[in-house]
Amino acid sequence: GNCRSALKKAMAEGSSKAETCLFAVRILGMLVGCTLIGYGIAMLFVGSAQNIRGYIANLYLACFGILIVLAEIRMNFLVAYFKFLRNGFGLGGFYIFVGFMALSSDWWCYIVLAACCTVGVMYCGSACACKDPLDEEGVKGEANNPPAMRSPVA
Repeated sequence: GNCRSALKKAMAEGSSKAETCLFAVRILGMLVGCTLIGYGIAMLFVGSAQNIRGYIANLYLACFGILIVLAEIRMNFLVAYFKFLRNGFGLGGFYIFVGFMALSSDWWCYIVLAACCTVGVMYCGSACACKDPLDEEGVKGEANNPPAMRSPVA
């Protein structure tokens, strides 16, 4: 009750605390994305995956890590085609999905899972508690008119 109303008030006023928190979550998200890229690539070459399924899963993790990093720096073409990454629920859900995808029998995969889920829950929580902060950051360009669909003349 009280905490939620304080969070709504802070976000509505554009408080520096709320902006700092969102900035910290984005930095943590970029670190998680870079970790996933490194983990996926390392496991492709030296990993414990001895079958094609393991190689494909690690390739997906590296690609999803790249997608996370690009989503955190708010690349225009990315949010035009992957619209679910434009709001807190979509991005948070994606983090949670990727975290569980990284889960394997290695002990440090639980750390990756915890980091992904922490960022995902923070994004989902910010979207639940108040107006979605990601929608306010403004994506340049029109959401319904991705770059590949625009007329080169106009």
